[in-house]
Amino acid sequence: MKLSIFFDRRAVGAALLLTASLSLGCGAAVRNPALERAKDVYNRARQDREVVARAAVALDRARLTLEQAERVWSAEKDVVEVEHLAFVAEKRVEIARATARRRQAADEIQQLNPQRD
Repeated sequence: MKLSIFFDRRAVGAALLLTASLSLGCGAAVRNPALERAKDVYNRARQDREVVARAAVALDRARLTLEQAERVWSAEKDVVEVEHLAFVAEKRVEIARATARRRQAADEIQQLNPQRD
């Protein structure tokens, strides 16, 4: 009976060691879903020529916020702060898209105005 308890403890210990080793090995690849989503939103906006041409400054502000979020995640793994910064970066991308649409509409209005006279 004592022999089976000894083996059970060893098996549990080995399983815990294996789990800990796997967790540490995967620790370097831990990603934050909010940060990944914000990166995706930003990269899609960078592919949009209208946004790049008409709202470069707003898009750059989103990039800077995203870089800050990446630095915080790399250095501190602060989930709350990174999620906040990722949210702000996504909103800044939305602002860039809205700015691009507004400027495009303003250009279209300007093109129509000379035709009215």
